[in-house]
Amino acid sequence: MQFKKTLAAVLLGTMAFAAGATITVTGVRDFGGATVGTSCNGNSESQQPVILVRDGGTVRNVTLQAGAAADGIHCEGNCTLQNVTWADVCEDAATMRGGSGKRMTITGGSAAGANDKIFQHNGVGSNVTITNFTTNGTNGKLYRACGNCSTQGRRTVNISNVTVNGRLSSGMAGINTNYGDVAVIRSIRWRGWDANSNSSSNAACVAYRGVPRGQSSTNLGPQWGTANCDVRKSDITRF
Repeated sequence: MQFKKTLAAVLLGTMAFAAGATITVTGVRDFGGATVGTSCNGNSESQQPVILVRDGGTVRNVTLQAGAAADGIHCEGNCTLQNVTWADVCEDAATMRGGSGKRMTITGGSAAGANDKIFQHNGVGSNVTITNFTTNGTNGKLYRACGNCSTQGRRTVNISNVTVNGRLSSGMAGINTNYGDVAVIRSIRWRGWDANSNSSSNAACVAYRGVPRGQSSTNLGPQWGTANCDVRKSDITRF
């Protein structure tokens, strides 16, 4: 069998990962700059992740290939994603599935081409931290707390030192204020950001009314300097 460090497969050390198979990570896995991928079926939510990170796992130095990023990376609990690049997001770049008290930390890396959102937050009672990250080109949101998961409740996100090198068509972070979600956002560099615009594409934090699965969440609009949306326009620098 032939292995290639491309869509078909990735060879890391003496271990090979075939196309179509989810790579499961326990402990620390440094991919050494390798490119991995499986497939991409548009925005289908039934796709499997390219990488599944078990509780306590760390993924470093890897690129998810354009056209093959499927449902990105799933974190089952505490996890760290360090210097991960999504060349072109398929469904979501990464999803936090861990529950109460767990944290997904994204540090470094970049993403492009997310039609809806880059990071999806499902686990109730958990936190997502995004720092030193870059978005390129046009994306939907950087982050979204699940608007219609089967289990709903409070989620928190901390976003800092992020560079928006392009456009976020529906704002940086979407949270469900009726469930007590909190977004803390600091030190953002945003290309072409317009402090005088009230459009969602210039909003750091957009409030929603979350709902149970099977219903549709309601967009309540941007918020600034509230208990739920802890961000001020002074936290954003246009470049």
